[in-house]
Amino acid sequence: MSAQLNRSMRYLRVADTQPLKATAMNRSGVSVTRLTCPGGGLGPTDPHALESAVMISLQLQEYQGELWRNGRWIPMSTWHAGEFSAYDYRDRWKANLLSAFDCINFHIPMGAFDATSLGLRHSVEHLNVAPGQSIGDPIVDGLARALAQAATSPQTTSRLFTDHVELALLTHLATRYGSSSIDARRASGGLDPVTLNRAKELLSADLSGQLPIAELAAACGVSSGYLIRAFRTSTGLPPYKWLQRRRVEVAMEQLSGTAQPMSRIACLCGFADQSHFTRVFQSIVGMTPGAYRRLHGPGSAARG
Repeated sequence: MSAQLNRSMRYLRVADTQPLKATAMNRSGVSVTRLTCPGGGLGPTDPHALESAVMISLQLQEYQGELWRNGRWIPMSTWHAGEFSAYDYRDRWKANLLSAFDCINFHIPMGAFDATSLGLRHSVEHLNVAPGQSIGDPIVDGLARALAQAATSPQTTSRLFTDHVELALLTHLATRYGSSSIDARRASGGLDPVTLNRAKELLSADLSGQLPIAELAAACGVSSGYLIRAFRTSTGLPPYKWLQRRRVEVAMEQLSGTAQPMSRIACLCGFADQSHFTRVFQSIVGMTPGAYRRLHGPGSAARG
């Protein structure tokens, strides 16, 4: 039975699914799907594939159902919005889907918890979450919702951002529920000046933000997890936020030094469209690109 069955969540027999394309670090194979059943009463699930992977299911509304693990019935209470549960696909699971539900499900191969990529002391073999347990974890809730939202609007979301969020989610799961920890030998300190400049050059060369974290880290000779932590120590910002500000800096140069149309500047600076450009620019500068050009653009001195 193919693991693709698990990634697609077809064994849950939910008609209204939204596969959201999002793969962390270009290697981990993490995927996310939103499943919605407003009517409830879907009944028993089909068998899933056995594989070395885990499903993380975050509830967006209250859910009630029945659950079995390896043929044994698992007592479970009502699961509330914002709570998550974990299912190791090396076990055989069966659910009786009783109530309506709306959830975000992550398919995570165990290889995604690689110690080298995440900068951990050791890789994770399993998550310490009891069968049927529903956990209220605001970090998992926030990261999962952010990633699902980003995946629904890829045109305004950079790959750099989704990689960052997924890496943060994997690291949190590994350290909070996987009995691992950040490698203290490489957890503190920033990037050396040469590596930091190399990272900034590579980020600036692709203002669209589609450079995967894994490729950026490999070019800098460090792990993905270490790169994000050390870059933030050096600059005060994670790579995706630094790039966002770099985009705005380039846009300011274009607005003050050229008569390029706004739509053209938006494209040159890696924004999805003029609306996206205006929204991000105003959030950082405190005024719209048009207002900035009127104050600093060609001819502004003569008008003053």
